[in-house]
Amino acid sequence: MHISVALRRNINRPVVFVRRIPWTASGQLKEHFAQFGHVRRCILHFDKTTGFHRGLGWVQFSSEEEVRNVLQQENHIIDEVLCIFFL
Repeated sequence: MHISVALRRNINRPVVFVRRIPWTASGQLKEHFAQFGHVRRCILHFDKTTGFHRGLGWVQFSSEEEVRNVLQQENHIIDEVLCIFFL
C-alpha cells in the first residue's frame, strides 16, 4: 500500500495533499511532516458512518520553503507506508 501526496499551491497557503493514508497513521501524519517545518494545520476527513478517516487529508505549512524541505527527501514513510509525491 502507498500513500500518495500532491502539492497544492494556493495564495499564501503552502499545502500538501495526502491520500491513501492508513487508518492507523492519523496520529503520525502531523508528527512526520513537522520535521520539515511548522505544520499550521493537518486535516483528515472522517466518514460519519464508520468514524474512521477516509484516507485523505491536507497538511498546511507556514511557508513554501517548508514544502520544498518536504520535497527534498526522496522517500517518506508513515506507519510503514511509503509516501509518494506528485507535483
